[in-house]
Amino acid sequence: MGCLKKIIIKIFVIAGLVAFFFFGGADLIGIKYYEYTNPPREELIAQSADFGDFSGVSSDYYLSRSLNFMGYRKFNVTYLPTRQKITILDLKDKNIIKPQDFQTKEVDKKIDDVLKNFKDSVVTLENLEITNRGVIYAKNKAIPYVNFKSSVKNIPFRTVEGMIAAYDSKNTSTKFCLNWFKDKKQCPTQSENTTKIIVSMRNANRYNQQISTDFIKSIKF
Repeated sequence: MGCLKKIIIKIFVIAGLVAFFFFGGADLIGIKYYEYTNPPREELIAQSADFGDFSGVSSDYYLSRSLNFMGYRKFNVTYLPTRQKITILDLKDKNIIKPQDFQTKEVDKKIDDVLKNFKDSVVTLENLEITNRGVIYAKNKAIPYVNFKSSVKNIPFRTVEGMIAAYDSKNTSTKFCLNWFKDKKQCPTQSENTTKIIVSMRNANRYNQQISTDFIKSIKF
């Protein structure tokens, strides 16, 4: 009797999956995912106030967001003329990397420690070399950064160049629940100060620091 029950359950599960795909369930998920990650620009700016005020960012920069990446909130930017990408990650834990670390070479060690967490990934950076250090003044805030050059693990003869910057901001905006089948609803959130890092990189000799600098300068933190 137990075996028959298991068989019946499997049949219902299979039938449910077939019905799900037959009636466009996969397409519905795809639509909902796109709507969440690529909402209207004004809506995205309002919902991403934790990262900063992006209302002054040029339309040459396409803004989007991702589902949580390894527990981190992720904001995405693409500079449309050249397709250079910029990512902002909310690290939550201020002990990972802090803006103050950029005042000394402590940041070099912190970056190495972060990369070690991804050492077993299929693709990650290795042999990272800091090539420059500086500060970008964005309206009322100083954003420290480093430029780097690195090889890419498991991709022979591939070298990338880029930038890592950091700043603190308070998470006080309203978050929105992600629900595939219902309208978004407001989720309660607690106010907390967290560190965000800005990362941009491209193949060596194609990275343009000015694109990153102009983007950061246009944000009100």
